[in-house]
This record gives sequence, structure tokens and C-alpha cells, in this order.
Amino acid sequence: MNLRLILGEKTARNAMDIWRNACTESNHSLEVLDPRLPATRELIAHLHLNTFPALILEDRVVAVGSPTPESARQLLSELSETHTDIS
Repeated sequence: MNLRLILGEKTARNAMDIWRNACTESNHSLEVLDPRLPATRELIAHLHLNTFPALILEDRVVAVGSPTPESARQLLSELSETHTDIS
């Protein structure tokens, strides 16, 4: 499964670093999407997103805003339990 992070227009560097570190620690891949690209804008519209950063799993928003490192790790742990083939 593909975890994707959509940043806001103003780069949320701290949030991006937290998600990248949490994904690295738990051996999950993370694709960071640029909100200025047309394909990302289409995804934002499809998901009716208004809050960023947003973490997406498949076609589902699983987190919004800037997490703490602990809450990011906890969410990834919970996702791993419910999606055994997450990578």
C-alpha cells in the first residue's frame, strides 16, 4: 500500500520530517506530493481536502495536520495491524 503525504502551499518541513522518520523506522514507503502539480490538485479535489499536511493511504485520508513523532509512529503501527501488506 502506498502512503502519500500532501503538503500545503507553505511547506510543512517539520511535519514532512516527522512522517519520513516514522515511515523509515517502520519500514514503510512515503511519497511526498507537491500541491502545485495538477495530479496532486486533482487528488486534493477528489478527497475534498482543506487541511494540510494530509497523509493518504490508498484513497483514504488517515491523518491531517502536523503530528508529534509519537503520534505518527502510533498511527503507522495501527495501520500496520489493519493492513498487513503495507509497505
